[in-house]
Amino acid sequence: MNTTVTLNPAVDKIYTVPGFNLNKIHRVTDPLTLPGGKGVNAARVLRQLGTEVIACGFAAGYTGEQLLAGLAEEGVDADFVKVVKGETRLALTVLDSASATQTELIESGPVITGEDLSALRSRLEKLARRSRWVLLSGSLPPGCPPWLYAELADIAHHGSAKVMLDASGEALRLGLQGRPELVKPNEHEAAELAGLADTGSEDTARQALEALLELGARDAVVTLGSRGAVAAADGQRYRVTLPQITAVSALGSGDATAAGLLASAVAGGDWPARLTLGAACGTAAAMQRAAGFVNPGDVAAIAAGVTVSVLPRG
Repeated sequence: MNTTVTLNPAVDKIYTVPGFNLNKIHRVTDPLTLPGGKGVNAARVLRQLGTEVIACGFAAGYTGEQLLAGLAEEGVDADFVKVVKGETRLALTVLDSASATQTELIESGPVITGEDLSALRSRLEKLARRSRWVLLSGSLPPGCPPWLYAELADIAHHGSAKVMLDASGEALRLGLQGRPELVKPNEHEAAELAGLADTGSEDTARQALEALLELGARDAVVTLGSRGAVAAADGQRYRVTLPQITAVSALGSGDATAAGLLASAVAGGDWPARLTLGAACGTAAAMQRAAGFVNPGDVAAIAAGVTVSVLPRG
C-alpha cells in the first residue's frame, strides 16, 4: 500500500466559460464538482494506474463531508482526520477556451489545532507502517508549523516508508530537513527555493535541481511544464522531453506526474521508466478538464513518445 497526505484538500469546482470577462454575468452550463488537493489528485491517478493507495489528511465541516463522500464514490480509500471547526476549502477554477486562460480562486482552509495535529501524527504512524511510499504534497493550512513536512517525513521513515515531497516555499525548504527520498517541485518553485531568478530557462532549472540535492533531497525531479523535466537520481542527471498534445487544462498535471513516478517506483521501474511514466501521466492529465484524471490509453500512447536522455555532469 501507499499513502498520500493532503493537509489542505479542497472541493474543486471547475467552470468552463468561453469568453470569460470581469464585471459580467456568465451562465455555467457544465460545472464539475469533485474532491481536490494535490495528494487527493495523486491518489485518484494512482488508483487509475492500479496502484494501491489510501488518501489521508484533514477534512472539516460540510465541505469536508463532500470531499469524503466524493472519494468514496470514486472508490478512493480515505482515512482523514476530521477537524471540528471550520470548513475544507473551496477551489474555483474558470477555464476560458476562447483565450486559453485558467483563473483560480482558492480559499485558505480551516485553522488546524494542536489536537488536530496530534491526531494526524497518530494516523500517519499507523499508515506508514503499512506503506511503501508516503507522498506529502500541497500547501499547509493555517495553524500548521512550517516545518510540519519534515516531522511527517520522520514519522513515515520511522514506519519504514519512503517519502516523496511535492510542496513549495517554506514548506518545501523546511520539509527537505526530513530527508525525503524524492522531491518534485516545478521549475518556478525550485528556482524560488534556490534563490535564483525565475528565467524559465533549462539552465536555471538545472541549477535549482542541484540546490535541491544540497538542501537534503536524495533524488529530485523538476518539472518544466510542456517542456518536460530535468531530474537527478542515483548519481545521474536526466532530461525528459514530451510529445506535443492539445492541452485542455494544466490543473493537477504535476500531481499526476507525482503519481506516475510513485507508481513506477512501486512496480520496480528504473529511473528512465519512472520518469517516462511520470511524464506520460502529467501530460495525459493536461488533456482532461478535471484534475487527477488520466485515460490509460492516453498514458500508453504518450509514454511511447517520451524521451529520457542522460545529461553530462558539470
